[in-house]
Amino acid sequence: MMIHTRSMVRPQPARRRLRGFTLIEAALMTVIIGVGVVAMLQLLATGTVSNLEGNDSTTGLNLARNIRELCLSLSFADPTTPTHWGHESGETLFSYDDLDDLDGKTFSPPIDARRQTISSMDTWAQAVQVQSVDPNRLTAVVPKGSSPAARITVTVTHRGQFVTSMSWLAFDAAN
Repeated sequence: MMIHTRSMVRPQPARRRLRGFTLIEAALMTVIIGVGVVAMLQLLATGTVSNLEGNDSTTGLNLARNIRELCLSLSFADPTTPTHWGHESGETLFSYDDLDDLDGKTFSPPIDARRQTISSMDTWAQAVQVQSVDPNRLTAVVPKGSSPAARITVTVTHRGQFVTSMSWLAFDAAN
């Protein structure tokens, strides 16, 4: 009979337990990846909104410049009735001949420098204000038609929301 001693018995190796992710680890990984994806989508959305606002600003500035270019083709005061302010009776957009004819006008859809309506932009508007100003203090508004200097301001809106405003000065070359 054989007697086994401790030294003769081979110890069984401890079985390693093979395991995958625990439920907590999987949930944590899902949260981390989800937060990253949401942050990336928010970044893309913010960039898109920023691009749209930049596009609106550029379009608004170009529409204001259309009115400025139109004004360059007009005389300062009406050649036949220089003391009259505003458009004369019977005048239309195509027969405006001086700057003050544009005072108080809103063009929606907007117009280009050739006075043509831009019908594809019917949600845009150009509002024009012409003010007489003191030629020695250009910030001081004086009664209409009483000065050889004027400030023209064009305010552009899109869907009723302010986009941009542009102002410039014009002077009567005859004075």
